[in-house]
Amino acid sequence: MALVALCCPGVIIVGSAQDRLNIDATRQTSPPSRGRGPFPGSANSGHSAGLPIQLEIQIPTGELRPDGTTLVDFIITNVGTEPIRLPAAVDQNMERTDVLTLWLTSDGIKDLYLKDQQTGRLTKVEIVATSAELYGRSNDPRTFHVLTPNETIRVHASSRVGLNPGTHSLTGHAELARVRHGTAEIVGTSEAEPVTKALSHPTAW
Repeated sequence: MALVALCCPGVIIVGSAQDRLNIDATRQTSPPSRGRGPFPGSANSGHSAGLPIQLEIQIPTGELRPDGTTLVDFIITNVGTEPIRLPAAVDQNMERTDVLTLWLTSDGIKDLYLKDQQTGRLTKVEIVATSAELYGRSNDPRTFHVLTPNETIRVHASSRVGLNPGTHSLTGHAELARVRHGTAEIVGTSEAEPVTKALSHPTAW
């Protein structure tokens, strides 16, 4: 039986029930950056705490854009024994009751610096730009996707991170938070196994 598209910005379901749910977050305005650490969850790659998923990252091409960024896919598989409900909308203007944040860390991320206006010194900015944030509104079931055991969704995201050319290790991270009355509670986190990727500037760069 064919599935129909959900009525949520940026959410597309294609094909039959055997196909993946694809969420395109590439046009999402830049979500807020987060601190460079410490990160939620365990330091062990592949670890998941409170969120029974296997997280993988895939970089379609090793060629960087002229601005030094690249696209990345986050592959999320339910490895638990029960269905889980994940935010599936990319509209940041909605009331945020559940937020799934996906981001990268890598030894290839370019350092960012700001100049102190008083001293003129450069200060390193300790941030990691977020690749995508998915939102769910508690009173709107269309903004969630029920991920059954062994089912997979793919989030196509922009890394929004400047990367240096060369061969680097990249790790994906996921964090599910529940926002109630202005405060956020961490539901669970997950980390992907590191991926080693050769990154290069475009040929015409």
